[in-house]
Amino acid sequence: MTNSFTGYLVDAKAGTIRSVEIDRNDVLKSIYAHIGCTCIDVVRMDDHHAAYCDDNGLVDGLECFTQLADFPSPLAGNLLVTGVNEEGDSVSPTHSIDVIADRFLISRAVFDPAFEHIDRPGLIGTRVAGFNIRIQQDRPKIIRSEV
Repeated sequence: MTNSFTGYLVDAKAGTIRSVEIDRNDVLKSIYAHIGCTCIDVVRMDDHHAAYCDDNGLVDGLECFTQLADFPSPLAGNLLVTGVNEEGDSVSPTHSIDVIADRFLISRAVFDPAFEHIDRPGLIGTRVAGFNIRIQQDRPKIIRSEV
């Protein structure tokens, strides 16, 4: 048995998902390091997979958030997906990265400028009069690597 196993890291800001190595000897430390926080929560995706997230991620200002299919609450920050064996231990996922990526939708606010036309003596042009806000949603882009 090797000293590591594979997990899938969803980087919400980058809009990506990729394979990463998890240290079998200190799984918790690896999870903290990969998602970049000190307090985690776990969401069961199904009987064989779990997603770890920042327990305080929704408290801070959000640039983006991730939605998991069939889970009601948004998840903030990076997410780490692992498999879960019969004993409840973290192991490599049984589903491919493609299948896991299809379960997530990353949402971010996009500010579209609203312009107004200026036409007065000595000045002709446009200026930003405000912003229209919309939500852009995308599946995470899969980054293929050899882990």
